[in-house]
Amino acid sequence: MHYLQKAIRSIAGQTAIIALFFWLYHILVVYIMRETGLDLGALNYSRHFIPLYAEPQLDLSWWIFPALLICIGFLYLCYKYILLNSISPRHLIGIAVVCFLAINISVAQIDGFREIGTEDEPKRILALLEPYTRPSLEYYADVPRIDELGLRTFLRDFSKPELFETLSGHTRTHPPGGVVFLWIVSRIFGHNLVSASLVSVLFTAIVVVPFYKLAVRLYDEKVALYALLLFLITPNFVMFTTTSMDGPFSVFPILSLYLFYEARERETSPDVALGTLRPYSLLTGVSLAFGMFMTYSTVVIGVFLCVIALLERKRFVQYLKVLAFAATGFIGFYLLLFVLTGFQPIDALWAAIKKDEAGMGTGFESIDRFFHLSFANLFAFLIGVGIPITVVWLRQLVSTFKAWKQNSASPELKENQTRAPWIFNPEKSDTFVIGFLITLLYFTFSTLFTMEVERIWIFMVPFFVIPVAKYLTTRARSDLYWVGGMLVVQLIISEVLLYTYW
Repeated sequence: MHYLQKAIRSIAGQTAIIALFFWLYHILVVYIMRETGLDLGALNYSRHFIPLYAEPQLDLSWWIFPALLICIGFLYLCYKYILLNSISPRHLIGIAVVCFLAINISVAQIDGFREIGTEDEPKRILALLEPYTRPSLEYYADVPRIDELGLRTFLRDFSKPELFETLSGHTRTHPPGGVVFLWIVSRIFGHNLVSASLVSVLFTAIVVVPFYKLAVRLYDEKVALYALLLFLITPNFVMFTTTSMDGPFSVFPILSLYLFYEARERETSPDVALGTLRPYSLLTGVSLAFGMFMTYSTVVIGVFLCVIALLERKRFVQYLKVLAFAATGFIGFYLLLFVLTGFQPIDALWAAIKKDEAGMGTGFESIDRFFHLSFANLFAFLIGVGIPITVVWLRQLVSTFKAWKQNSASPELKENQTRAPWIFNPEKSDTFVIGFLITLLYFTFSTLFTMEVERIWIFMVPFFVIPVAKYLTTRARSDLYWVGGMLVVQLIISEVLLYTYW
């Protein structure tokens, strides 16, 4: 009994329990969808592994060996060298970029080759290139429209029906940034599948820099080291950054987080005068604007920043100044874009909302659909980010609230708690964790997203991985190895058993 209790309390044991819970949830939802006709957006119970937008499909070939060698080699590198030696941040980031590219490309290529074209003219291409070959869906197919119309005309007329209705499915549910990005790539490297795919993953590799710096700014270098190593093997980030535009889309939201916390550290001091230039605040707004130009999901980061300002009430006035400068940078970007091209961001957003609702619904059609969509979104993302990471994140969440409860007994808070029990001491509480939990719950139950969030929300990965790393730094290093090993197992199994479209 003692050994059983110890196994259940271990990270591996709890990972197995959560995995079983998700499996039972899958069976239950498939039954409900089959018997009641429940609509979960693009998901089809007879085809997809609910709640993931993925089809069960075995892809097992010799291509698995490069991925296994690279992933196991990465774990060995961490165990034997990186975690045992003091490596400068510059060298660490360089190693991380190389590992990022090697892991992502090798895992994407587990599926080997794909057959495209017609029966008369079949064509075999590398699996990592396949997503860009679907002209009815992908931004890649709309690149020639910019060559045909010119960039200025394309942006000016983007939301007009005569152009909008001729574009691919994803272009019509997103801002034009994805097409513009691939168009810029085509101007440099030509309009071809190889350059589009490789430049996408190369550009995404930049994200390791703001990710690492964000973790250092929030906590310390040890936490940042652990976080970076886990980030490189986080299942959904690895699986989707090489084969979809959600990789490039994630760069600016994560950069915005880092810039905000730099502004928080440097520009919220009471000594900073009101009229003082706040470069990090301005850059936060500009980065958010670039992110919003590529994906409307960037709104999650904007809401999170506002939540942090509300939670850390003692610095609320300073935060308002930071947010005001960020808003200036954000609005300035779109004003400049409008002046230069005539792009109408509000019209483009409205057109995208209408297009998405036409295909997916609003999520409010019934109370049943509202709750099923909300929980399915949450569970899909928790599975995608990695079940071991989910387990440790929940542990860190509990630890954070315990610390809040223990440290909220100051005389000042005792005086206020009878009026507002929700108030806590920001100096003693981890607002990064608490603020994200609030933001996550809001968007989970907002129905602004209709499934596929294991891919769409990959820019949220730092909110999970960094607190997980913080928790693991307080534990024996063997826990880090367990989590890393289980993440690699989930990553490889997921790629072998599931066809994820991207």
